[in-house]
Amino acid sequence: MNYVKRLLVALIALVPVVAVAEEEAAPVETECKSLSVSVSTLNVSDSTIMATRPQDGEKPVQPLNIHIGPSKLTLFGYAQTQFEMSKTGAESKSSFSMTRVILMANAELTRKLSFFLMIDAASTQAAKHLHEYYAQYAFMPELKVRVGQFKTPYTLENIISPTLLGTVNLNEGTRYMAGIAGDPLYGNYAGRDLGAMVTGDAIKARDGHYYLNYSVGVFNGAGMNLRDNNKHKDVVAMLNVLPTKDITLSGSFVIGKGNAQADDIFGTIAQGADYTRNRWSVGAEVNYKPLKLRTEYMGGKNGDIKNRAFYAELWCRLFRNLDIVLDYDYLDKNTSLSKDAREALPAWTHTSNYLVGLQYWVYKKCRISTQYVFSDRNIGPDTKAWITQFQVAF
Repeated sequence: MNYVKRLLVALIALVPVVAVAEEEAAPVETECKSLSVSVSTLNVSDSTIMATRPQDGEKPVQPLNIHIGPSKLTLFGYAQTQFEMSKTGAESKSSFSMTRVILMANAELTRKLSFFLMIDAASTQAAKHLHEYYAQYAFMPELKVRVGQFKTPYTLENIISPTLLGTVNLNEGTRYMAGIAGDPLYGNYAGRDLGAMVTGDAIKARDGHYYLNYSVGVFNGAGMNLRDNNKHKDVVAMLNVLPTKDITLSGSFVIGKGNAQADDIFGTIAQGADYTRNRWSVGAEVNYKPLKLRTEYMGGKNGDIKNRAFYAELWCRLFRNLDIVLDYDYLDKNTSLSKDAREALPAWTHTSNYLVGLQYWVYKKCRISTQYVFSDRNIGPDTKAWITQFQVAF
């Protein structure tokens, strides 16, 4: 593990040296010239959108490009508003909510050096407004170094933009396992962390796609916008194999030690204690019109407590702009518990979620989604919810 960390540090150290060399190689202008300023948009086909790979992150459909001299600033974003009606036992609720208002900017300073910024204006916690900020230096398509705060490369669902997911809310298993929300020991940090990562694409096919995509990074393990809360670091890695542009086979893992943000309900980990937090996943995505399928199996452990999760999401295009979405999501927080032991605990530890819905694409990445979700808990009342979301993006 120390060799991986040393390699990453060495590669990161090269970034300023190469950047300076690039600047020195540039011709020196001896005359004052006016800066040219222009504005343009870039159109991307629907097939490209659906084939967006994890390393592309929150990629826009029609970004606003502002060219100032040799640099380019791209502005884009999206917003998701929803209305939800739910019933848990005899208790019913209904509410409008602003789920996300994401504003993003990508500055291309040179052909190889760029900076990315992402803000969630809808977050109710000031400490979580800033989602991502990182600098990236692309030595070549096969080697890019990224330093800052961004999504950790664990599971396909975690690193794909919510605008490209079929579920209004991410699957519960992914939220728990990837540190997005739901695990009281880790906290709710939207699957993001501070660190450094090496990523890239390799072996280009004739149709333009790459057969391999990889990411290896070292992170604090404490969550976004936080300093490390122990002396340990998380190592996170992902490898994607694309035999064709429409098929992705994925594997990823997390090796690290967390600092518990709360007591474990199983009585094995106390708040403030360091504990082993390891994860792994295997999955696949297949996109053949009119069908799109993505599925992943996740396993891991908190201390000595083993956990696992699984989901399968299927899209089927019914008409030109209308899809039906089916999803099954499973989470087991402690795989060693007997039925009696589970029922003796104060909270549920095992759940299955069933989803069926429709989504209508109004324009490009703008859509209306309506979904029915049934949550079957091992103890306590089940939950039934009807969620309708409107998404607009630019």
